[in-house]
Amino acid sequence: MWTSPEGVRAWGKHAHGSPLYAHLVEVLADDEELMRVLHRIKHLPQVNLILGSVHYLLLRDPAHDLAAWFASVVEDPRPVNEVDPVFRSFLLEHEDEVVGLANSHYTQTNECRRCIALLPAVMTSGLDRFHLVEVGASAGLNLALDRYHYEFGDLSWGPNSPVILDGDWRGRRVALRDIDVLSRTGLDLSPILPGDVDSQQWLDALIWPEQRERRARLRAAMTMVSALGLEMVAGDALETLPAALEKLPAGEPAVVMNAFTFGQLTPEGRARIEEICDVERKSRPVYRVSLELLANADEWARVSVTDHGPLVHIGQAHPHGEWVELWDQARP
Repeated sequence: MWTSPEGVRAWGKHAHGSPLYAHLVEVLADDEELMRVLHRIKHLPQVNLILGSVHYLLLRDPAHDLAAWFASVVEDPRPVNEVDPVFRSFLLEHEDEVVGLANSHYTQTNECRRCIALLPAVMTSGLDRFHLVEVGASAGLNLALDRYHYEFGDLSWGPNSPVILDGDWRGRRVALRDIDVLSRTGLDLSPILPGDVDSQQWLDALIWPEQRERRARLRAAMTMVSALGLEMVAGDALETLPAALEKLPAGEPAVVMNAFTFGQLTPEGRARIEEICDVERKSRPVYRVSLELLANADEWARVSVTDHGPLVHIGQAHPHGEWVELWDQARP
């Protein structure tokens, strides 16, 4: 999806808030040797993984010259237009290390601010009590969507919380009400558990270098969620989702959600998730909520829901949860 020079450049429009990454994708796309390194990465999306791996190495060892351009390492980073030769040198010098990291990790960005979009989508279900299951849960931060405090401009919702999520809610409003999350189950190929320092450092590295606020929010949310007693299930969700749903008390409703996970699944894999939910609907209500960026042409994430049949798109959102917009009518 992002492996051609054009695809790499297309990814660059998603680097909202990072002048450094927006510049580095151009450096990657214009350099055959760096593109060769990119093509050694098997996991998706490769651009996130190559930049995240470089960032991870610099956070662990900030002595390299390249660290001078990373706002996560230095207070006053150097101008991005001076980084090209230093970035190229670093990547080729650390090629095997970067490729090894990228092929042993996944884009598990766990930005709890995406709940700015997920919460209104869940509210469209009409359910007051339900079990919450997330496909691609990473550290499970989205599973705590009812434990954050929200500020949508003049609208506030949620308990007193150490994590406050503020964002802009545009378009159609859905009434926010008290909800009771009966259980929280996260499915992930490699779930990040409390106390897993190395994996938490990887999550840190997946945040754009300039976004200090996101980094602080991640750490606060990790601390809060570690006390919730989430059930995290390791493995391919195509195999673990049926058992996770069957394990829930008979007849009780479930919300199955995903956020920035389907880009790592084939179209057949995405369809299989919906088939599993359709089968489970024979024994309980199952509401689907999806927040995904699936096409090169997409700049904003699609907010999609269904209680039967195919997902329908009801709005769009900033990829990192700065705003959500719900439409008056669903769109194909």
